[in-house]
Amino acid sequence: MRDGSRCRDRATDVDHHRGRDHHELDDLRSICSWHHNRKSSREGAAARKPLSERRRREPHPGLIG
Repeated sequence: MRDGSRCRDRATDVDHHRGRDHHELDDLRSICSWHHNRKSSREGAAARKPLSERRRREPHPGLIG
C-alpha cells in the first residue's frame, strides 16, 4: 500500500505490474481482488480519451447556412 503496509486480504488475482503486454514471471504479482479491481479501474480511466476527443466534430446548427 502507499503507506508501506501490506494488505492482509488473501491474494486471489494475478497482476501485470508493468502492463498487460509483459508476461515475464518477474512482472507478475499476486494481489487481492479489491486492490486489483482498483488498480485496473484507475488504469482504464487514465487510458480513456477525453470526451471532447470521443465526440464527432459537427458544426454548430446556428453556423450552418
